Amino acid sequence: MPIRPRPAGPLRAALDDINEAIRQLMRQPSSRRRTETYHELLNQWCELTRSDVEPAA
Repeated sequence: MPIRPRPAGPLRAALDDINEAIRQLMRQPSSRRRTETYHELLNQWCELTRSDVEPAA
């Protein structure tokens, strides 16, 4: 199944922001706070993409 790129817009910008936050976070030393922040960012990603994922499931 081919991957369709998302159109530019607020959702795309939000996902790009989350990706950048994860990249910066992974540059920090491992810690409990880093783990918690990583989980928060993943939850944000899931919430933003839920409308795409649920119909596919």
